[in-house]
Amino acid sequence: MTEIFFSILPIFLITMLGAAIRRYWLTSDEFWRGLEKLSYFLLFPAVLFNYISTADLGSGALVKLVFGLIISTLIVASGLVLYQKKKPIAVSEFTSVFQGSVRYNSYIFFASGSALYGEAGLAIVAVISAYMIVFTNVISVLAFNTYIKSEHIDDYGLKAITTFIKKFTTNPLIISSLAGFVFNYAGFEMNIGVKKTLHTLSDSALAMGLMNVGSGLKFTINSLYINRMAFTGITKLCILPAVTTLVLSFSSIEETHKAIGILYSGLPCASTAYILSKQLGGDADLMASIITVTTALSVFSLSIIMYLMA
Repeated sequence: MTEIFFSILPIFLITMLGAAIRRYWLTSDEFWRGLEKLSYFLLFPAVLFNYISTADLGSGALVKLVFGLIISTLIVASGLVLYQKKKPIAVSEFTSVFQGSVRYNSYIFFASGSALYGEAGLAIVAVISAYMIVFTNVISVLAFNTYIKSEHIDDYGLKAITTFIKKFTTNPLIISSLAGFVFNYAGFEMNIGVKKTLHTLSDSALAMGLMNVGSGLKFTINSLYINRMAFTGITKLCILPAVTTLVLSFSSIEETHKAIGILYSGLPCASTAYILSKQLGGDADLMASIITVTTALSVFSLSIIMYLMA
């Protein structure tokens, strides 16, 4: 367990370094927006294309793994819907709880996958991300459409949903993933110079992505949100990994694929959940608190989960 902890610890430290730099040194919002754009539009698309284009997509283990992760997420999502019916909470708060429980931070996924499983692990991480980015975004938007619709039926609400759909379909991560699949299935050979360029971009993406995550953390937390944050943290960092472990165990998936699937399930919530919450009428302040708490706790929870379940 100590070895796992010290493999994951640098990810947390780089994330906190980003938070410290944002607060005490490079405080310009413009700087961090530029760095975020660089990561989002160039560096991480390069990572996805680099590994998906060369991954063994014909592997039955990968198909079973992705299917198992989707089933696990749907089980937890269904449980959340039932919970909301039995113990009604404000719909704006519930959408934050829902996103916090099912969405994952892709930057931390790539960094932890690389730290624990190296290049081979990154190829699996890239393929999982290609599918789960689409899936988790879709079910999140469906949650907003179901619970916020009655309160946001005016033109602004419709415009917000339309804007999100447009951004989703032009998402550079999705586009680069599709390009990687096409390149892979077509059997194209990548020029060695291009391949090395993509590899270098991929290496730089991990550290920059983690610092971006840190720069977006909000450490001022409203005490009224404690119960919601605790519930979401337990669901995301404990219950989802436990459900995923059971589902993948019944699927007879090989150990490395299973371990990476469990790693995926225990990741903290994506920082982009805050943007979606703001766009579609959710409780953005609660969402920011959930992102911060799950990110801070994940260094410990991931270490325990990977030791016990993987």
